[in-house]
Amino acid sequence: MVEPLLRVEQVSKRFGGLLALDRASLLAPAGRITALIGPNGAGKTTLFSIIAGFAPPSAGRIVYDGVDITGEPPHRLARRGIARTFQIVQPFTTLTVRENIAVGAHLSRPARADALAAAGDVARAVGLGDLLDRPAATLTVAGRKRLELARALAIEPRLLLLDEVLAGLNPSEIRDMVPIIRAIRDRGITIVMIEHVMQAVMSLAEHVLVLSEGRIIAEGPPQAIAGDPRVVEAYLGHGAAGRMLAAEPAMPEPILAVNGLRAGYGTTEILRGVDLTVRHGEIVAVLGANGAGKSTLNQRHLRRGPRLERRHPVCGCRDRARAAGGDRRARPHPGAGGPAHFPNMTVRENLDLGAYRRGRARREPNRSKVFSIFPRLAERQRQRAGTLSGGEQQMLAIGRGLMAEPKLLILDEPSLGLSPLLVEELFALIKRHQRGRTSPSCWSNRMWCKASRWPSAPISSTTACSC
Repeated sequence: MVEPLLRVEQVSKRFGGLLALDRASLLAPAGRITALIGPNGAGKTTLFSIIAGFAPPSAGRIVYDGVDITGEPPHRLARRGIARTFQIVQPFTTLTVRENIAVGAHLSRPARADALAAAGDVARAVGLGDLLDRPAATLTVAGRKRLELARALAIEPRLLLLDEVLAGLNPSEIRDMVPIIRAIRDRGITIVMIEHVMQAVMSLAEHVLVLSEGRIIAEGPPQAIAGDPRVVEAYLGHGAAGRMLAAEPAMPEPILAVNGLRAGYGTTEILRGVDLTVRHGEIVAVLGANGAGKSTLNQRHLRRGPRLERRHPVCGCRDRARAAGGDRRARPHPGAGGPAHFPNMTVRENLDLGAYRRGRARREPNRSKVFSIFPRLAERQRQRAGTLSGGEQQMLAIGRGLMAEPKLLILDEPSLGLSPLLVEELFALIKRHQRGRTSPSCWSNRMWCKASRWPSAPISSTTACSC
């Protein structure tokens, strides 16, 4: 057996009365890829934070390369060769790609010229060689994920902790990233990865651990984990079997019509003549590569070309007027376009803000409905939103949108960062709203364009964004 480079022994972590980790243990053999999977809020990122020194454990210890490193600060662990990426990527947007990577390289290369040269080598290793002198602010989601990986590699780690480095990527981008991660392993770097993209986990990981409610409930080879009843029940879900598509309904009147839409930022034109129709009770998915203009279509930076909503022109309408009329957007989690919540306010306060313009009189029952849809939010209702996991922040963004009793619900990558089981439950929720009076229009990519990720909701119309 390969000697473990990392040994996590009976680690527990409490945040006040909340037990986030309950005697979790993990072994990461040297030169291997170990995957850590589990439901949103299971404690995966908390465990990473403890390993990397960003949070002390309440009990247990961390052994790295035979040395007890429990409680050591991040900068000392970085010098020992432990690096991590973050689920929510936040590059220095005013710096170039090269300068961002050089920040990590400065750990072992004090001279600026040496750090910048090393940054170039790392960038080429992750596929950013042609973008070295571009500002980080101009990168797509895929580019930012690669930059996050490159900054960690610039530290020259022996142990690399990857926190959802594939989240938000479309299938082709994931396929491009898999060999990069495998090549990092082949260089002798030990990898522990948190990931919800099960195809990548099955392809990359040699050993998988499943964390649920702070406890390791299963571990073993990927094939064994995929068939474990406890894992299916807690994380994967049963919806993959026996699905049948419903017959396509008759075409009702449109609630939203977009005709010849052109939009952009400054002198850059992003959308060029886009047409889109959303009918009552219909789900419309907008698909396309990262950077194609899907999220721009969700904004109001219009150049010319009318947009009709509920058969009334709304070009130039203020967001608050649209909200009062029943147009509600549920924004993605912070990694895909800025904070989706007020981090210093509680979950409950964030939800109540969703009913500020609409639904105020029915705020209490609507909040109860949101809690029934997302029980995790009920458990966290008095917790500050900024302390939630990435998946929990996504639940909060969607829940806040539902608080306004929307007639038109626009979801920007709603499945981003969610576990497979929660994705299945979310799509079932969207289907229920489709049958009611809300028309969810979904700006999305990876999760929604794959049939296996769309349990049974009949899609009457699919519009591909080719801007």
